[in-house]
Amino acid sequence: MPRLPTLLLLLPLLAAARAAETPAPAVPLAPVRVTADLWGTDLDRIPASVTVLDAPALAASATRHFGDLVDQIPCLTWTGGSSRPRYLQLRGVGENSQYEGETPDSAVRFLVDDFDFTGLGGLAGTFDVDQVEVLRGPQAGAFGANAAGGLVRLVTTAPSTRWSGRLEATAGGNGLSAAGLAFGGALVPGQDPGRPAFRLSLQRHTDDGFRRNVTLGRATNARTETTGRLRLATTLPSGWRLESGLLHARLRNGFDEFALDNNGERTFSDQPGRDDQDSRGASLRAVSPGPGLRLTTVTQITRTTSRYSYDDDWTPASYAGFSDLGRRRTAFSQELRLDTPAAPAPDAPRWTLGAWAGRTDETSAYTNEDPENLRGLRTTYRGDNGALFGQAGWALAPGTRLTAGLRAERIETTGRGVRTRFRKVRGSNDPIVTFAPAFADSLAGGRLVLEHDLGAGRLAWISLTRGYKAGGINVDARISPPTDPLTYGTEDLWNWEAGLRGQAFAGRLRGEATAFFLDRRQVQVRDSAGFGGNYRFFTANGNTARGAGLEAAATWVLARAWSVQASGFLQDSDLAPFRLASGLPAGGRRLANTPRHGHTVALRHGAGPGWFGRLEHTGRAAQFDSNNHDEARRSFGVWNATLGYATPDWTLTLWARNLTDAAYDKRVFFFGNEDPDYEPRRYTSRADPRQAGVTLSRSF
Repeated sequence: MPRLPTLLLLLPLLAAARAAETPAPAVPLAPVRVTADLWGTDLDRIPASVTVLDAPALAASATRHFGDLVDQIPCLTWTGGSSRPRYLQLRGVGENSQYEGETPDSAVRFLVDDFDFTGLGGLAGTFDVDQVEVLRGPQAGAFGANAAGGLVRLVTTAPSTRWSGRLEATAGGNGLSAAGLAFGGALVPGQDPGRPAFRLSLQRHTDDGFRRNVTLGRATNARTETTGRLRLATTLPSGWRLESGLLHARLRNGFDEFALDNNGERTFSDQPGRDDQDSRGASLRAVSPGPGLRLTTVTQITRTTSRYSYDDDWTPASYAGFSDLGRRRTAFSQELRLDTPAAPAPDAPRWTLGAWAGRTDETSAYTNEDPENLRGLRTTYRGDNGALFGQAGWALAPGTRLTAGLRAERIETTGRGVRTRFRKVRGSNDPIVTFAPAFADSLAGGRLVLEHDLGAGRLAWISLTRGYKAGGINVDARISPPTDPLTYGTEDLWNWEAGLRGQAFAGRLRGEATAFFLDRRQVQVRDSAGFGGNYRFFTANGNTARGAGLEAAATWVLARAWSVQASGFLQDSDLAPFRLASGLPAGGRRLANTPRHGHTVALRHGAGPGWFGRLEHTGRAAQFDSNNHDEARRSFGVWNATLGYATPDWTLTLWARNLTDAAYDKRVFFFGNEDPDYEPRRYTSRADPRQAGVTLSRSF
């Protein structure tokens, strides 16, 4: 890992000197529960590679959106090309786009409470969020086909019968203005802790998107985002616990980030694009009373309408192309689960049996217009999934446990793509082209974990997981079968892990480390062909890919109010040689989205009312952005800082991100987009520059 700047190393030493004068006491911490795990395991007992960031951690770093966290989480990456992070990868597994004709498959599931917004993470603001959970590696038992890389879950504040609330306002550079209001409590008077309660959260965010359009003289990359969430909970007289949720998000974001000269600040488009999203969701979770077997049912439905458009040529001249893609997606799922009661002791046996069914429907309408042509593409997609799963755990000896999980899943996908073209000069239409592919497969995955208590709050484990990325269909009717495939096969993943987590020095030092080896077979690769604004997109299968690495995180309490937090990873990968549909060779190098190393190191001060602050350095090595070209994002290192003062009710925070205004990339393309020869060259979108602001909040 690169050497950290000297200042960051000196500050912990100064704090340690203070710690020698006033030794830190033992640190009793409330257990953090990983809710996305099948058994809702405490973080210090979970035998898996997991990152959990709770509400105090989010506040300490002045996090406003999940996108602010991605570079801080080991082996998690995201691909730009949208106004907010939507396409996530874990250990190099995951999609990097959903352009026209690409289907809504994803290898990293994204949840907000029980809502499934996989591939639609633009609505992931962190106001009134209790914790962010990231589970790395295939989640074959609990989530199946759409979690081959892992899972991200945002857990919002749950309803409580005790009235409470939060009011927050933020202002900052680049036109930043944000406000949030959250409150809730019992809906009826009384002393019954199970009486109906609610939590309502409202938040609005605006900024200029860090770009200025020179041609039009305005901020055409600006973002305006509004989100509302309502959670309800009650316990019925029969003992059943009911929890329901409603969500509505409205994103009105511009998309105008690229320029032919890659300057990163100014754009020249005369037809700037949009990245709009309207999402609604409803969920219901019901849990039967104890003390015997527990039945859980979870139902959720989400509906999203989105628009993604952009100026093809990024100028007021050239070939004057404009692409406009509208989508409608409905996702429904139903889960039934039967569990034994939570084990009273770690060595007590436990089991779960469950069934899951889901359906995703998506339609899209795309147009690409230039002075001579109006091209159209309409697609439909339906994916039906059904699964049976189970997990059991038992003690082999005192302190040694074995957990085994299995999942059998059936997937069926159908779709249709219709291509049209109107030639304006001749006033004629080309013949309509229609494709209607289908794919079905039966899949099986599972996980075997052996864990052992080492004593003194330390846990070691080894595991083997078989995951899968379901095969599917290509509905882009611009492709050319059989050169371009209409379907692609299922990818199998074998994941080996060995890990250690625990504490030392009376709880002052806590940490975890996980070594992994990932073997991918018939690896799925997204591909494209074309130039300018005229492309076709599809997914194909390569040969094999492998990844291996080490992920680690630790917190060291230096003194009563001082701590150092660090996380990082080392990672290696290899994509075996194969040939693209175009006949060109590919592979024979590292996988995309697998930087060799990354780190976050932070010095934090503050424990309770009074002054607090955090100084943080985050860095990543270079990484390829795609598996079908060899251009890479540059390595980077950025400084972030917060300084504030808190009373029991009020908190004032001054914050700054990217303090040194480091220039680095969030998306790299390599294609031809310039007159007259359209020679392929590198194009980049710059990540967010320096931004500073102030946040005032009140809890009540």
